[in-house]
Order: sequence, then structure tokens, then C-alpha cells
Amino acid sequence: MLFDYSIVAVDFDGTLCEDKWPEIGDARESLIWHLRCRQARGDKIILWTCRTGEKLREAVEWCSLYGLIFDAINENLPEVIEYCGGDSRKIYADEYIDDKMVNQFGYSITDECDFLMPNYKFDSGYVMDADGNLKMTEV
Repeated sequence: MLFDYSIVAVDFDGTLCEDKWPEIGDARESLIWHLRCRQARGDKIILWTCRTGEKLREAVEWCSLYGLIFDAINENLPEVIEYCGGDSRKIYADEYIDDKMVNQFGYSITDECDFLMPNYKFDSGYVMDADGNLKMTEV
């Protein structure tokens, strides 16, 4: 970790929402709440998606309806560019959340956000299965 906070890069289609490309699928609200919680704690969130142009604008607006405002969109954070002495095509992050990711250790979301949303209870979360797919599970 380069900074005193984590940088999380998150995909859109199949991750923040069900994969219905070119449309926008149903929200995966547990993940959205999780990212909002992380951001409230000081972590930085980057939208990392293949969407461009109008489809990207629609995705960003859709996320804002759920209160998810990104620190960067398909680009490195300014502090990363400064630290590295330039910008790279690869987005630097401490964590990458994507429906296509491979992670033997898994990634799970819990209801650790009580301080942000005291009356919100997670009824599901996401874990990585053995095939590397992000799956919704009961918590």
C-alpha cells in the first residue's frame, strides 16, 4: 500500500450490477454499500470499466443514484501519477473487484458499515468461488 488508505478499482458490468450489456442490470446493492462504507473510512474508489462514451456516462450517473461517487474513472488517481512520475495505462489499486477476477483467497463483504448506516442490514454478500466468479451469498 503506497498511501495511508486503500485504493479499490471496481468493474461495472457483472460487478456493480448484473451483466446486461449494453443495458444496465440490477444493482448489487451489498457491494455498492460496501464501497460507500470504504469510501467513508477514507479509501479511494476507482471505476474500472470497458464502457466508454455515452455508455460510460450512463454507468456513472446510475452509480451516483446509489450514492457511489468515484474518486477516478478509468484513470489513476492524481497522487498515484505524482508518486510514479507519470501515468500508466494500468490502473494502480490495492484491490481489484471484478466479476472476471481470479483470487484464490476470495473477497467477502460483511455488514461492517454500522457506523455509516446503523439501520441497514446486509442480507447478502459476495464471495469468490473456486472458478473465480463473484457470487452473491447469504450472510
